[in-house]
Amino acid sequence: MDSKTRLYLTRLSMMGDWLKLKSFDFYRLSEELRLFANDWKPYNPEKPNNRFGLSVTSLDGGLSGVPDLDSLGEYNKKNNTNLTNRDFTKVTSVYERCPTLQGMLAPYMPWLGRCHFIKLNKGGFFPEHYDHEKINVDCEDIRIIGFINNNNSSSYKFCYEDHLMTKIKDGDLYYFNAHKRHSVFSMTDDCIQIVLCLRFDESLFKKLLEQYEIK
Repeated sequence: MDSKTRLYLTRLSMMGDWLKLKSFDFYRLSEELRLFANDWKPYNPEKPNNRFGLSVTSLDGGLSGVPDLDSLGEYNKKNNTNLTNRDFTKVTSVYERCPTLQGMLAPYMPWLGRCHFIKLNKGGFFPEHYDHEKINVDCEDIRIIGFINNNNSSSYKFCYEDHLMTKIKDGDLYYFNAHKRHSVFSMTDDCIQIVLCLRFDESLFKKLLEQYEIK
């Protein structure tokens, strides 16, 4: 990572761990996703716990979920591969058939890598973890998360470090610092989010400022 990119990454981290970006029409997107009701695949199938994924990007543009809905670290170790978030750039039919999704992603497409919807049914969870899959010491990815369905505080708990995120609501889109520990838990079915992995550089930083809700 060159010194200028490192400077912008430092500036981003100084702005806060959660930055609210321009919102989206979650109701319309939820309706569009009904087209793919039968295409959700188990998320990280080696560790099933009522989590499912729907690929927006994948290695081949398909919806098999292999390996883009798996733990890349574990998949690479098992299969002697070296896949990273940046290898998943081919858009799937989910992207092609969801105009609302296209509009949401439009500002971020030049930097988009692995991207998928996550659905937690009742009891589904992600245990406490960090997201820090670096390609090497010279590169960095960041995360954006969007909340689409059943993400109010009575049905969905997002614990960030030792704090419960209580202001999340459907239609919200956030950059968040995924290098800090976090966990999620659903108390209802059809709790849906979208996660974007983005290759960070100076241009993306400027794009985030354009999309930042606070001016």
